[in-house]
Amino acid sequence: MHDNTQHPAPVDLPVPARASAQIVAESVHLTRGGHPVLTGLDLRVPTRSRIAVVGENGRGKTTLLHLLAGTLAPDSGRVRSIGTIGVAEQELAIDEETTVGDLIGVALHGPWTALAALDRATSALADGAAGADDAYAVALDLAERFDAWDAERRVDLALASLGACADRQRRLATLSVGQRYRVRLACLLGAEHDFWLLDEPTNHLDAAGITFLTEKIRSHPGGVVLISHDRALLRDVADAFVDLDPSSDGLPRIHGGGYESWQEMRRGDRERWEQEYAAQSREHQRLEESVRAAQDRLSTGWRPEKGTGKHQRQSRAPGVVQAVHRQQAALEAHRVTVPPPPLALAMPQARRLPGIILLRADSVALAGRLEPTSVAVEPGERLLVTGPNGAGKSTLLRLLAGELAPTTGHVQRARTARIGLLAQESGVATSSRSPEQVYAAEMASLVSAGALTEREVVPLGALGLLEGAARRTPARHLSQGQQRRLDLALVLGSRPDVLLLDEPTNHLSIALVDELTEALRGTGAAVLVASHDRQMLRDLAGWPRLELG
Repeated sequence: MHDNTQHPAPVDLPVPARASAQIVAESVHLTRGGHPVLTGLDLRVPTRSRIAVVGENGRGKTTLLHLLAGTLAPDSGRVRSIGTIGVAEQELAIDEETTVGDLIGVALHGPWTALAALDRATSALADGAAGADDAYAVALDLAERFDAWDAERRVDLALASLGACADRQRRLATLSVGQRYRVRLACLLGAEHDFWLLDEPTNHLDAAGITFLTEKIRSHPGGVVLISHDRALLRDVADAFVDLDPSSDGLPRIHGGGYESWQEMRRGDRERWEQEYAAQSREHQRLEESVRAAQDRLSTGWRPEKGTGKHQRQSRAPGVVQAVHRQQAALEAHRVTVPPPPLALAMPQARRLPGIILLRADSVALAGRLEPTSVAVEPGERLLVTGPNGAGKSTLLRLLAGELAPTTGHVQRARTARIGLLAQESGVATSSRSPEQVYAAEMASLVSAGALTEREVVPLGALGLLEGAARRTPARHLSQGQQRRLDLALVLGSRPDVLLLDEPTNHLSIALVDELTEALRGTGAAVLVASHDRQMLRDLAGWPRLELG
C-alpha cells in the first residue's frame, strides 16, 4: 500500500514528505514463470540512504525497483511508502509525437501544479476570501516541499550537465537511445523526488555526465536505490548493498558497509559456499563408490574359494547383503544440500598468429560522426578508445568491423583475420528463439562459411555466461543483462583474433565485469575497448589510449 497523500494539499497529487519519507518492504516473495525471483526480502529505505542493488543478470534487480516503486505487487509480503518516488528505468517507451518538452512537463507536473495553486491562493488572499489565510499557508508549504521555484532551472542544469537535448520541440523518436535516456535522467534529477530509483544510471553517460550524476546522488536530501555495474560509482556513493546473487541458502544478503566491505563479504561467502559444496559432493561420491563396491562383493567378491562347504557360503551371504543395504541407506540419507556455485566466465583461447597487421585504418572519417583517425592493430594489441559522447568511438569500431563504410580514408583487414564486435545495443532483444538456438545457428553459419572449424566450436554452456534455464528461454524474454551475455557469447564463440568491445560493461553484473576484465588482460586476441567505465579504465590503465574528440 502506497500512502503519498498524508499532507493536506490544495491539489490532488503526490506530495514530497521530505524528512518523514520512507519505503519499507516486509517479507517480500515474488515468483515469475514458476521460478522464485525474490524470497524473504526485508528492506527499509529511509531518507539519506544510498542503497545499491547488485547481483547477476536476471536475478530480479529491476523487479525489486518495480516493487519499491509500487508498480508491481509481491506474491506475499508488502511494500509501504511515504513520499514521492521517481524512477529511471533502462528502457523508455515513447510514441512518435512525444517531445522533450512533454517529458519535462511530466517531470515538473508537481512543482508547476504547486506554483499554480500558490498563485490562486495568493489571489484569494488579496481578495480577502474566507479561509484564504489557511489556503495560502497550505499552498506555500506545498510549493516549498517541491522547491517549486527552482525546479525548471534544475532540469535545465541537468540537461546541460548530462549533454542532453534541451530543445523542447524535439521529438524523442528522432533522438538516439542514449540521448533519450539522458533527457529522461535529467528530468528525474531536476524533479527532486523523495526517492530516486535508478536502473543503470551511468549507461550512455560520458565522464562529465557521470561526475555530475555522482554529485547529485551524494547531495540528494532524499533516498536513492540504484542498480549499477559501475563499480566506481558504487564505491563513491553506496553505503549499503542488497545482494541478490545466488546464495547457499537462497536468501538475499543485505550488507550495511561500503563497497570494499561488501566485496570482502562476498569473497568470504563464496569461499565457504565452494568449500561446503565440494565437501558434500566428495562425501556423496564416496558413498556411491561404497555402494558399487558392496554390490560387486554381493555378486562375486563374497564367494568362498572352490571346495568350501555349502553351509559356509550360506552363512556368509546374509552379512554381505546387509552390508549392501547399509551402504545404500547411507547414500539415500546423504543429500548434497548446497547448490552448485555460480558460473564463471571461460573465454576461449585465441589463435596464435604470425606478426601481421590484422586491421589498419588510414585517416578514416565518417561525415558528422568521426574526424579522420588512423589505427593499426597487430596480434595481441591492446587499445583503449576514449572520448566524450559524440566523439565517434562507436563509429570507429563499426568502421573497423566493416559494418560501416568511411566517407574518406580506407580500412584494410587481413584476409584470415576473425573480427568480433560487441555493439552497445543488443542484436537479440527481439528474437523468439532461445539462446541455445541463436548460438547454434550462428556457430553453424560460421562453420559453413569456413570462418570457424567444427573442432573450434565451444558449447554455449561452456562459456559460463548463461545458466541452463536462461539458455532455453526465448531471448526476447531475457533481462537486458542476460541478452548482453548472449551477445558476448556470440562474439567470444566466434573465436575472434580481434575483439572490438563497445561499452562492454553495460548491463553486465559486477562479478562478470571483473571476470571479463581479467580475461581481457590474459587473452591472446587483440583487444580494442571503447568505454566510459571509470573502474575499467583504471583497471586497464597500462593500455595505450586513443583519445577521440
